[in-house]
Amino acid sequence: MIWRALLLAVSVAVPAATAQQDGGSQPRPVDLVEEEIQVVGKLPGPPLWKVTRGDHVLWILGTPELVPDGLRWQSDSIEQVLARSSEYLTSSSLRVGTTNPVKGVRLLRKYMRTRRIPDQGTLEDLLPEDLYQLFSETRLSYAPKRDGLEELRPSVAAEELFDSAAQSAGLESGRTIGRAIEKRAKKHNVKKVRTDVSERYKDLPLLDSIRVVSAGTEQACLQALLQGLDAQLEAHARLATAWAVGDLASIRAHSGDSATGVCDSFTLALDAEVLSQAVSRVRALWLENVDRALTDNESTFAVLPLGDLLRSDGPLSWLRQRGYEVVEPDEAPPLGTRVF
Repeated sequence: MIWRALLLAVSVAVPAATAQQDGGSQPRPVDLVEEEIQVVGKLPGPPLWKVTRGDHVLWILGTPELVPDGLRWQSDSIEQVLARSSEYLTSSSLRVGTTNPVKGVRLLRKYMRTRRIPDQGTLEDLLPEDLYQLFSETRLSYAPKRDGLEELRPSVAAEELFDSAAQSAGLESGRTIGRAIEKRAKKHNVKKVRTDVSERYKDLPLLDSIRVVSAGTEQACLQALLQGLDAQLEAHARLATAWAVGDLASIRAHSGDSATGVCDSFTLALDAEVLSQAVSRVRALWLENVDRALTDNESTFAVLPLGDLLRSDGPLSWLRQRGYEVVEPDEAPPLGTRVF
């Protein structure tokens, strides 16, 4: 969904699904791979895709969605690229907001209402008995102190439960990598170029396109997430570990899909045409920034979600269609080793 960065911005930020801290000794599905997390020796480090236009180059780093807490990764090649780059292009996002405080509050309330089961219903009322039992058991394992899950729509509850399970499994958001990159970019005085499309709410009424999602669709996404939760968390940990050491074979073997992809509640509820138009705006802006950067700068650095770079119809495909040469990480010479 817009590279998983679709945002709502009113006068205050709309809260996204957040992980809750669970106490006690909770199961840790990624214990199996904890020994793989420590990176030692001189290894290639995270892969960089190289996009060229004549003598001008754009280096793209794909970042994992989730990473093990305290993951160490080699950074020399990234440091060297940043040191000689003029600009740093961020991932894309869409911001929908309003400067009117009253409308902003209404927008926020409308968004929050879309997250809850109508008429004060609960998941126990809504779900088949076997699915509710599976949900209850999973919640007890991963989010025993998480309040309010019972009142959330199945797709929203799935997202929230996944976040809690990820935290209890020792996983954190891949945004920690982005913060490390920004710190290095500032060190080298690299200009940050945001790729945000900002629209006024009245010009892009996303929430006005909210539609009723069928109970079957909601229940199917919740069941898929619950049944594959542990495997998905392990897959995220393994992908992040492979990314840290530049293990391209393991990275490419990953599907690139998120466990919550089928339960993206906002995407499920939005009218497909409205969402497609929003995605097209964001994509156009990112490509516009790339075109300008490859014209003006000898070297540019960019960050995108790793899952998108692994897609056959993702950003790398768009760049090839525009006539740029895209060099895969194993086709480009290594640039060095350093540990973040």
